[in-house]
Amino acid sequence: MKLIGLFDSPYVRRVAVSMRLQGHDFEHVALSVFRHYDRMREINPLVKVPMLVLDDGEKLIESSFILDHLDEIAGPERRLIPAAGAERRRVLQQCAVGLVACEKAVQLYYEHKVRPREVSWAGWAERCMQQMHEAFAMLDGMEQTGVLAGRPLNQADITAAVALGFARLVHPAEMTAGRYPMLERVSQHCEALPAFVQTPMV
Repeated sequence: MKLIGLFDSPYVRRVAVSMRLQGHDFEHVALSVFRHYDRMREINPLVKVPMLVLDDGEKLIESSFILDHLDEIAGPERRLIPAAGAERRRVLQQCAVGLVACEKAVQLYYEHKVRPREVSWAGWAERCMQQMHEAFAMLDGMEQTGVLAGRPLNQADITAAVALGFARLVHPAEMTAGRYPMLERVSQHCEALPAFVQTPMV
């Protein structure tokens, strides 16, 4: 399999980390949607990452859909999201909140670093900032389903750690130490794992 995209994308990183944890072999194709736009269009006209190219050439997009497929082929012992029931909903709900934090952190980054200053909208940036912090605060207060609950690492842990790591990287002044203590504990545990160390953001 081939995973396309850079690890500075939280969406690409969560897929890559999950693949390493589950033991999936893959080739990393390090293409940027900005710097390699034309090359990306040849592979994926949507110019969206991550994209996972399966061994038979089938192309999958959207990190959550890709992770669902990876869970399916990993088998029950290596699943990162429970197969059914209330526990599955809890893990998926935590992932959903973590992805909102990712989305708003990315939008805020684009607003500050990509959009020309003369067309930037301060009100939109402030709204994204508030939503990012609301999502992190909600995630920080949720009942734990994985490592902090004494259970195996799951996709909620991975998504939370990846989201926090990305936000710390691109918005360091906002992500002060101690603001989200539970998430920081999850992050500290996850970032020390080989699968995370082998998948650096930069």
